[in-house]
Amino acid sequence: MFEWIETAAGSLFFIFDAQKRIYWLYLLSSLILAVCIKDRQLFAPSLWLNCSSKMDLIWLIINQCLTKLLILPLFTLQVSLALAVKHGLSELFGSGNFFLIKDLFLSCLFALLLFVGHDFSKFLVHLLFHKITFLWRFHAVHHSASTMTPLTLYRIHPVELLVNTLRSLTTASLISGLFIYLFKNNISVFDLLGVNLFVFIFNLCGSNLRHSPVWLGFGKWERLFISPAQHQIHHSARSRHFDKNFGSALSIWDGWFETLMLSKNEQVESFGLDQSRVNRQSFKQQWLGVR
Repeated sequence: MFEWIETAAGSLFFIFDAQKRIYWLYLLSSLILAVCIKDRQLFAPSLWLNCSSKMDLIWLIINQCLTKLLILPLFTLQVSLALAVKHGLSELFGSGNFFLIKDLFLSCLFALLLFVGHDFSKFLVHLLFHKITFLWRFHAVHHSASTMTPLTLYRIHPVELLVNTLRSLTTASLISGLFIYLFKNNISVFDLLGVNLFVFIFNLCGSNLRHSPVWLGFGKWERLFISPAQHQIHHSARSRHFDKNFGSALSIWDGWFETLMLSKNEQVESFGLDQSRVNRQSFKQQWLGVR
């Protein structure tokens, strides 16, 4: 019982964990950006004190408990899976260890490919959660938010949490195994505060504004990077915005799959499942995946 209470309470200390999007430094950078563009909606009590934001917090605590008890043990398999990938490549193409390069360059290259690989796999899984009816029933929990705050990121059904955990584990194992096979060096990720360098930079550049009412576009850069405004379009209750901007950090995948929508000349009036059924799911409906 006490372990569950301790785990739930740990959800409230995400702001001190650099591996979480709502780490205090990432939140601070987003607040500074919001002030710079003279948008103070993040400071409005009504944004945080409503039924939708309360539901965000409930799902955050539930998923924190499930992560500690069920999800984290899966990551103990990552090294074994990476070595299995390396062994499989050795069986197919020979012993490997072809290259020896400077450790710093290898670490940066490894961090970059992990960032790009994870981003592409996130895009594909996100696309499937929208296109496959059975999966959408669970992803709808995330889209049922009628107001968005940084905590909305953690408003996800346990089924989606599990699928994304397996996605992350598979992607990291494949890329790690490939690097172990190709290079003689011992691989390590170039990071800051224990976070992949490129993820750290992304989170500093207003990532928490993606789940917020603060409209921030990147102009022409939106063909390469997903802006907060583009992700708000993805959450829009307006039908013309449905199934747009699936990307996490990079928008090039949306360009390839013709799902890209730039924020210029667009406007989001409300968030939710659709304009007629915004946030009408009860918690029981969300848990059971009832649309």
